[in-house]
Amino acid sequence: MVELEGLEMQAEYIPKRQLSEAWKKLSNKPLPNVKMLRLSDEDFNYVLRHRRCLEDDLCEIEEWGRILSIKGTDACIFNGQETDDVDYIILVRQNPYHSLEEIIQHELGHLARGDL
Repeated sequence: MVELEGLEMQAEYIPKRQLSEAWKKLSNKPLPNVKMLRLSDEDFNYVLRHRRCLEDDLCEIEEWGRILSIKGTDACIFNGQETDDVDYIILVRQNPYHSLEEIIQHELGHLARGDL
């Protein structure tokens, strides 16, 4: 269980080893302090609805040419908050459109390029 947006949610932690292996393909720098959680589709949608901000919308427009619907979003990265023990949190939906490996590469790619 994790607490996000004031609610306790079931979450599956993606192993740090899996993130480290993907990171090595992207950068020679040390892996940032990041954790990745898989949430049920319902919880993922809830978090996205409550954490939307102008910066997220601008990033989606730059990356995809439009603001994506929550339904079409596989994953997202948030800056860690004071209560988190990490700098970044990556959330992924339980039933994404892409494979977990593709999602990890894509999301960590943002960190490797310094997009955030």
